[in-house]
Amino acid sequence: MDGEIKKRFCSTGSHWAVGEGRKIGATRWICTACFLRRKTELRNLAKNKRLAAGKPIKKTVKK
Repeated sequence: MDGEIKKRFCSTGSHWAVGEGRKIGATRWICTACFLRRKTELRNLAKNKRLAAGKPIKKTVKK
């Protein structure tokens, strides 16, 4: 089967994905799009926690 396309279930996004994937855990896979979105969210983790708690985010003002 030369033209067979490998599909994997993206555990993070709960959808089927074609193409690049990363193994997370023994049997779980994450697609590239979900991996990049997750990476961005983790980079802003402190800011996201404050937003979820309903606290205002301090903005620096130049004088």
